[in-house]
Amino acid sequence: MSEDGPMDAERQRDERRARRLAYLGYAAQGTGALLYVFTIWIEVLVDTQLAREVAIDWLSESHRRWRLRTTVLFLVWTILGGITLPYGIGWLCLPPAFAWYAYRVALGLWRLQRGRPVGVRIPALAAAQGSRSRS
Repeated sequence: MSEDGPMDAERQRDERRARRLAYLGYAAQGTGALLYVFTIWIEVLVDTQLAREVAIDWLSESHRRWRLRTTVLFLVWTILGGITLPYGIGWLCLPPAFAWYAYRVALGLWRLQRGRPVGVRIPALAAAQGSRSRS
């Protein structure tokens, strides 16, 4: 067994834990449209606090940022829509906000299951993808 054996095992364990946290975040996001406040705050907790406990790789980090941005923007649009609902404007911004939210959750989960980053361009990854497209 090489010297890197225990380190590799620990890193794999951290990557599996980070991936489980990402799935938990997407599950909370997915139910967030129905149970709005409670599950969305669970997702924010997962992405801000619990993610610090794990050595996050670039894939998990891209998904963490994607979910956090999605959640914050969804909260802003639904709060604004709720405030302006009595004036009729809320009816115009709430349905698109929910549709956009569902799209972002589905896209993020789909890319996570395929092991791809989402929403962030990683310089090394972009360079590798560029060299593949040229050849």
